[in-house]
Amino acid sequence: MSNSIAQQIIEQKRKGLSDKEIGEIYGVNYKFIEQTITKELGLNVSSLNLPKKKIKSLQPKNFQLENKTVWSFKSRGNWATHNGNYRGNWSPYIPRNIILRYSKENDTVLDYFCGSGTTAVECKLLNRNFIGIDINPKAIELAKNNLDFDSADLFNTDNKNKIQLKVGDARNLSFIDNNSIDLICAHPPYADIINYTDNNPSDLSHYPVENFLDEIEKVANESYRVLKDNHYCVILIGDMRKNKNVIPLGFWTIQRFLKAGFKIKELIIKRQHNCKTSGFWYKNSIKYNFLLLAHEYLVVFKKTNDIIDDNIYNEDLDFSNVNIYPDIELETTTVWIFNEKEWVSKTISNIIKRYSATNYYLFSQKPHKNIISPQDLTIGFYNKDFNKFLELSSKNLKKDGFMSIIIEDIRLPNGLTFSPVLEIVNILDKYKEFKIKEIVILSIEGNEDNNNDNKNLTITHKYLLIYKKVTK
Repeated sequence: MSNSIAQQIIEQKRKGLSDKEIGEIYGVNYKFIEQTITKELGLNVSSLNLPKKKIKSLQPKNFQLENKTVWSFKSRGNWATHNGNYRGNWSPYIPRNIILRYSKENDTVLDYFCGSGTTAVECKLLNRNFIGIDINPKAIELAKNNLDFDSADLFNTDNKNKIQLKVGDARNLSFIDNNSIDLICAHPPYADIINYTDNNPSDLSHYPVENFLDEIEKVANESYRVLKDNHYCVILIGDMRKNKNVIPLGFWTIQRFLKAGFKIKELIIKRQHNCKTSGFWYKNSIKYNFLLLAHEYLVVFKKTNDIIDDNIYNEDLDFSNVNIYPDIELETTTVWIFNEKEWVSKTISNIIKRYSATNYYLFSQKPHKNIISPQDLTIGFYNKDFNKFLELSSKNLKKDGFMSIIIEDIRLPNGLTFSPVLEIVNILDKYKEFKIKEIVILSIEGNEDNNNDNKNLTITHKYLLIYKKVTK
């Protein structure tokens, strides 16, 4: 692509044309448009002439703390200076929930992927001290601009907290003392899906997955060092897709933080609402047998010496009374929302309709049907007989058949969370005969009580892992 085309794209963006319109005019994809803007401005933003926002409110309307492990914000939030112009920035509802739940006024909050300053703005509004770091000087400038409102003058509130913004590297926090930070609240890049700088070799958003994981481990180690004991580090991370197969970047990243010494307090699912499930995308999801990524993981890590008991299992799931709905409408995203009474049958029906041509097997202590080999699909639940299920699937699945596993997180007596899905993914990464195809979140509605417990969220999700057998 010539420089003149890039210049024309910038001109069209300044005129207010959408990425879709520019793509149709010049025959380029969204990635090229993003790279062009980032190279020109030093920032990856969606609009080049966004006017300075007139603040109407400093607080979201009717805000309530989330009390379950599935979070869904249909409106991204536009109070104060918040906007979605900086690509990939998170909804301000997320840091607001985290800051209010896991810190108190005058605490110091650290965000080492500061970006456009969403967390910084929330800290200013909620009377927290803040340290914001970003490797991109242009992002720090944008964050300073978004912080340029005087809440004391505008709404007669008293905000005397200290806000520090600094160009720096999340892998090197040497200017921060050991055990000095009250809360870490950060949204790292998802490897190289979105590039936030132009040709900066130190920017983690330019690293492919394997290199990214090694570098994010350094971030995890520094996080553990600077965080106070029994305090929390919270990150939002998602998965990727390549050649229609999921890459479990989220789980791999979580494992690096666990390796640094953290324990999981909460594993929250953040639903995405920008996934089209009709028309073109619906048809292609069915035709090419893949699901649209519609979830991210918001992980609350705790720096604690409390013990995680990983020698526990989910209670057995009885498949004997499953109703199979052959005409069920297929789910096309990675978040399946079912009622508590029907989730088992509707989950199994979806799996069978999408992944079984002729012969499937439901594995439990009370088998639904006898084993007939070879199968094109096996369905199991993580319990004490899980290794037997793996052996059965390895032995009886035909090549290109699918193995599906349903898993639940477990709340421990000390309030921490044991998430066996991480260990299962780790184990199966070493199985050369299986390749992960999909990670599905099962959001179960109707089984939760009104949770007024500020200590623990109610676990309202499960995981469904889909693996493809790639060898004979």
